[in-house]
Amino acid sequence: MSFNKPDITQLSALGSTTGDVYFPQTTLLLPFDGANGATTTSDLSNTNATVTFNGTAQISTAQSKFGGSSLLLDGDSDYLTIAASSNLSFDADFTIECWVKTSNSAIDTQYRRIFMLGSSGLADNLQIVFVSSNYGDVYTNTALITGNITLADGNWHHIVLCRSGTNLRYFVDGVQSGSTATTSQNFTGGADEGVWIGKYGAGAGHFDGYIDDFRITKGLARYTSNFTPPTSAHLTSAGDVNKQIIINSAADGVVIGTGGINQVRLVRAWVSFNGTGTVAIRDNYNVSSVTDTGTGNFTLNFSSAMTDTNYCAVGMSDANNGENITVQDSILTTTTLGIVTIASNGTVVADSTMNNVVIFGS
Repeated sequence: MSFNKPDITQLSALGSTTGDVYFPQTTLLLPFDGANGATTTSDLSNTNATVTFNGTAQISTAQSKFGGSSLLLDGDSDYLTIAASSNLSFDADFTIECWVKTSNSAIDTQYRRIFMLGSSGLADNLQIVFVSSNYGDVYTNTALITGNITLADGNWHHIVLCRSGTNLRYFVDGVQSGSTATTSQNFTGGADEGVWIGKYGAGAGHFDGYIDDFRITKGLARYTSNFTPPTSAHLTSAGDVNKQIIINSAADGVVIGTGGINQVRLVRAWVSFNGTGTVAIRDNYNVSSVTDTGTGNFTLNFSSAMTDTNYCAVGMSDANNGENITVQDSILTTTTLGIVTIASNGTVVADSTMNNVVIFGS
């Protein structure tokens, strides 16, 4: 039996070419695109959450940041609710962001809430709310961050609330507003009661203005320092990033698979080097250099930092003494990894001509 090899010139890739690499972690995405006066909208994240319009909340084409329309709330009885879900429960990093447009006349002595996870009666709620000012403060049952950048000036503003580790930050137009709050509190109100957009309480105090491009990302702090705000609407797919490339059954085309690739399973760095005399790298991926720190002791320096220090390193060494490689805990950071070549008897440290190290992680 013989097989004909496909002509590489006949292969073509089908699929989108751009996307959000973190789209799989996006758990709510509301562009608020639609016809003027519409009272429904779609969650374009993979969770496809249910969104309910209350009062006279509606889509408006009068104002928009992107897409030609936005959500209009009149400050009286209008608000949205998003069904409760574990996707809206945060015990680690997260990012909540949207664009808002309101005026000074919409701010008074009432609390006017932009959004909230859960309800104000729960200890695990989280919210951004105007508190007799035009800044926007971050609250749970107590104040976490007091904003200091004006929002209520009739212009569109990009607002972000995100946590990285235990650091909770609030940004307005890419600039941090107020001080960093330190908290390890679990914000699970979204799993208990869902998300409320624009609602304060049973009476007055609802948000008065427009909201556009609302997005929640779970497990990721998209912003940890000042940044340039987005200049286009949030992407609604992962595109080709981390997707499988599959030759179709007829071997005459290539498609972009939807299964995706788990980055944690991929090799993040590897190196093969000679550790005798002057260190010499034979070949590598993501290792910029190897530093000789003493007999049998070396430090690998990464070209691109690891996400955290929870990566896994494995290695082997081949020389007359039969060295094995062990990880040096005292030099294990996101940018460097220390290794030691130890003889098979477990006591002799010696340089080796052949050292191979592979690192897996995210």
